[in-house]
Amino acid sequence: MHQKHTHYPSLPLPLPDCPIERGVLVIARRTAIHGLQDAEASFLAIRIFKTRFRRPLALIRCLVHEIAAASKRSIKIAPCCTPGMTLDEGLLLGAICGDGLPSLLGLTDNDDCGSTLPVAQMLSEEINHSKMCSLR
Repeated sequence: MHQKHTHYPSLPLPLPDCPIERGVLVIARRTAIHGLQDAEASFLAIRIFKTRFRRPLALIRCLVHEIAAASKRSIKIAPCCTPGMTLDEGLLLGAICGDGLPSLLGLTDNDDCGSTLPVAQMLSEEINHSKMCSLR
């Protein structure tokens, strides 16, 4: 596990240990900061997911858009190459790779954010498939 970075007090969480999850975080950051059509996010998706990049990239774009639309508050996103995560990014990864709906509720402050859950679950399946393929 990565150590907490005291240089960045606004980044209290370590980056995920899994390289695929770290990559998904960076793609989500770039999408949130630079827009849905960010070319660097696309290239990163190609590097991570190889020839199966289209679906995960579309799901990340969709999830970022759905969360932004559903949220009743500002969501803190760190710059792309920072060495830690904001609490909101931790909730985002929790929604994708962890407990799902409770993280989405915490991230959006909206009890009516359930429409984002299926997108997070489909993205989770793509991440798990990529993890299995990387073990081969």
